[in-house]
Parts: sequence; C-alpha cells; structure tokens
Amino acid sequence: MAKKKYIQLPKTYISYSQCQMWKNSKDRYIQLYFNNCDEFRLNNSGLEYGKIFADALEHENETGDLLTDAAMLLLPKYDTRDKQIDTEIKTKYGWIKVIGRPDMLNSITKAFRETKTGRVKWTANKAQKHPQMIFYAMLIYLAHGVALKEAYLDWIETEETPEGVKPTGKVETFHVTFTFQDILECIAMTSRVAKEIEIAWASHIPPPEEVF
Repeated sequence: MAKKKYIQLPKTYISYSQCQMWKNSKDRYIQLYFNNCDEFRLNNSGLEYGKIFADALEHENETGDLLTDAAMLLLPKYDTRDKQIDTEIKTKYGWIKVIGRPDMLNSITKAFRETKTGRVKWTANKAQKHPQMIFYAMLIYLAHGVALKEAYLDWIETEETPEGVKPTGKVETFHVTFTFQDILECIAMTSRVAKEIEIAWASHIPPPEEVF
C-alpha cells in the first residue's frame, strides 16, 4: 500500500485560525508560524476573558463571577464541548491534515454551536458570513460525512468595568445556514491556502540567530 503524501506545513496541519491569518496577513503568519515569534499573537483583555469563558464552558466549571456564571446558564448546551476534530482533505498535490474545535457538538446529529464573547455587536448577517461557521461545517462533513444545513452562533455581550471584562447580561443566538456548495467551496479554499503555505514554507529562509 502506497504511503500517503502530505502537504508540508509548519504545524503539519491547517486550522481555521491559520487559514484566516494567511489570507489576512501573510507577513504575520510567517513571523508566527515560520519564525516562531510569539509576540505576533494577538492578546488583549477581551481575548483573555474569552479564553476564561471558553474553558469554564468546556469543563462546566463555575468561575466564581456571578455575571459570567449566569451567562453560561443562559446558553443552550450540546453534549460534547471543545473536542478536537481531526480530518484530512485529499488534493491532487497530496493530503492535508485539518483540525478544529467547535465549542459545542451534538455527538449524535453532529450539530454544532459556536460561542462568542465581546463588546462588538453581532448581527444575523455578521454571523451568517462568519467564515469559522462554514469551516466547522466542512470539518464535520469530512470527518463524519454529515452535510449540515444549519448551526448556531451564541453571543455573550461584554463590557469593560473597573473589575475587568464582565458580561452585560445580554445573550443573543443567531441561526446560520449552509449549502453543500458552501462546504465544497470551503474545501477548495482550505486546499488552496495550504498549498500556498507549503510553497512559501519550502522557500523560507529563517532569520539568523542573534549572537550575544
């Protein structure tokens, strides 16, 4: 049996965040993934709060903050939380390893929900166009053969307070729909990005090490 040929990537796999970073800023991707420069990672109080919220939601833990814990109680729940999906795409150039972690997944139907925190208002149109939703629908199709037609994005509004980032108490849910054509187009996009990264990675010359 012939050994699989894989597209060569700096992390060996492609993810949603890698796809978006490459499309939005190739220079930042190169600094972060080719040169391992961690200072190019985004970090702010809103992102830090989002990580705390996601971790508590995944493990069903109380945070000790009444507003945060109340916001989590308002969210619809599926039985699988933040579980990594590992799958592959077959292309004419080779196989691509693809990974992703939907916030919540129904282990039977494969329906999923994505949770967002933040001050910037989400709308139905913004949720519908959010590329992470179709990326996860693609993952589920590749891994489980289920072509989802819908999913949900839940937004917990937050605000800056003297005690740090806190939920305002406002929680909104947005219904997002997909077509099978959307899933196929996402497969094509992910394959194209992975091949572009491989080409750049093959010709990349790492910066010289500093001499002290």
